[in-house]
Amino acid sequence: MRIEEKYREMARELHQNCPVVDAHLDLAGELYFRVMNGEKNPLRTHYLEPFREAGLNLVVSSIYLRNDQLPEGGLRAALDQISVLYEAVDQNEEFCLVRSREELDRAFRENRIGVLLYMEGLDCIGKDLKLLRVLYELGVRGASLTWSRRNDLASGCCKAGERMQIPGGLSPEGRTAVAELERLSMFLDVSHLNDDGFEEVCRIAKRPFAATHSNSQRVFFNYRNLSDEQMRALGSRGGVMGLNGCDLIVGCAGGEDPLEMLCRHVEYEASVIGIDQVGLGLDFCDSYTEAEPKYPGGENWKRHDCLGDHRRLPELTAALLKRGMTAEDVKKVIGGNWIRYFREVLLDKPLFPA
Repeated sequence: MRIEEKYREMARELHQNCPVVDAHLDLAGELYFRVMNGEKNPLRTHYLEPFREAGLNLVVSSIYLRNDQLPEGGLRAALDQISVLYEAVDQNEEFCLVRSREELDRAFRENRIGVLLYMEGLDCIGKDLKLLRVLYELGVRGASLTWSRRNDLASGCCKAGERMQIPGGLSPEGRTAVAELERLSMFLDVSHLNDDGFEEVCRIAKRPFAATHSNSQRVFFNYRNLSDEQMRALGSRGGVMGLNGCDLIVGCAGGEDPLEMLCRHVEYEASVIGIDQVGLGLDFCDSYTEAEPKYPGGENWKRHDCLGDHRRLPELTAALLKRGMTAEDVKKVIGGNWIRYFREVLLDKPLFPA
C-alpha cells in the first residue's frame, strides 16, 4: 500500500503524543529464554528502541507455557518468567510494572513504558484456584482460562494443525475461576477460548472481558478469530478486542498486503461493535521463536509477524488515516480504548496491600 508522507507524519505525531498500547506480547517468556541463553539485558537490547519508536506506553506481557512445560513444570516455568521480567524491569528505568490504576497513571506521568502481566492460560494451576490469589500477589492482573488446548478449566478454540474446533464448555472449576478472577479484579481474556466456553462466559461474567489478540472471522476465517455474534457480545459488555498481527490470523500468509488486511479487520470490527471496542494486541512472535531453545534457524525459516516488529506500527496508523479514519478514532484504536478498559478493570491500589 502506497502511503503519502502527510499521513506518515500525522501517524508519527499521534504515536509520540497519544497513548499507544499493545495488549498481547509474549515478552516474559522471551526474556526468560534470552537470559538462559546468556544475554545480559535483552529487554533493552531487543525492545527499548522499537517500543520508543512506536511510542508504546503500555505492553501487556503474557505468561505463555509451551506444551513441553506441562503439566509438571508449568508452575515453575510461570514463576521463572515472572522473576525474569521483574529483574528486567529493575534493570531498565525506562520501564515499570503496572498493577493498579495508580501505577498506570504514574507510567504516563513519568514517560515510562508500563508492563502489565497476565496468564495466557491457567494450565499451571490445575484445579487449585487458591493459586489465583498467589498469582495476583506476584503482580499478575489477568488471565485466559486456557490456550488453544484443553485443560482442567476449559477447552481451547482449535487444534491448530487439524483446523478443528474443540467442543465443550467450562468445567465447574472453570466457572468458579471466572468468579474468582472477577473477585480479584483480574481481567478475563477469551482470545483462545472455544465457542462453547465463550457462550458460557457470556452467561456468567459480570465484568467486561477482553479478547486481547483476536481478529474478525468475517474478514478472514480462522478459529482464533471471532464471529460477528461473539464480537457483539464482547462489545456490548464493554470489552475490547485487540488486533492480532500474526499473518496466519490476519490472513496475509499467502502474499496479501498486510497493511490492507490489518486495516480491513480494524474497519470491519469497528463497523460491527463500534470504534470504542477495538484496539491492538499484536502477538508478535518471531523474536520469541528466535529465542527458543529449539529455534529452527536458517534462511528459509518462515516468519509470521506481518509488520515485522513494533517499529512499523505507525505505518498501520498512517494506512488507517489514508483510508479515511479520523485522527480521533485512530487514537482510540492505537491505545485509548485499552487505557479506558484497564482503568476500569484495575483497582486504584493493590487488593492486598503489604
